[in-house]
Amino acid sequence: MATILCIDDEVAGLKVRRLLLESAGHRVLEAPNGQDGIKIFRSQPVDLVILDYWMPGMRGTDVAGELKRINPAVPIVILSALAQLPGESAMADRWLLKGYSAKDLLETVDVLSRRLNSASG
Repeated sequence: MATILCIDDEVAGLKVRRLLLESAGHRVLEAPNGQDGIKIFRSQPVDLVILDYWMPGMRGTDVAGELKRINPAVPIVILSALAQLPGESAMADRWLLKGYSAKDLLETVDVLSRRLNSASG
């Protein structure tokens, strides 16, 4: 079971992601924007971050850069309506196009969680 921080300004997206991830046995923390996400990331142990690219105030890659500065070992998944953006995709361990299937997201979480567990163990 991983603790996953979901950062997204769209409440509906957060709710659906929470239900999906919790049904797979994960603990989910939520933040409605990048600044709140960074605060949660600093204050609680997080195993993986899923965040939206387009948010008011901070792009997802800006948030990802700050999170990687704080703890580079935590995998980050960025969700976007656009394919990987040149020069910006390096902040993400995985880039998923919105419209992804539940299976795609759960497989991504599983792969990144296993990679993190094998690196720490």
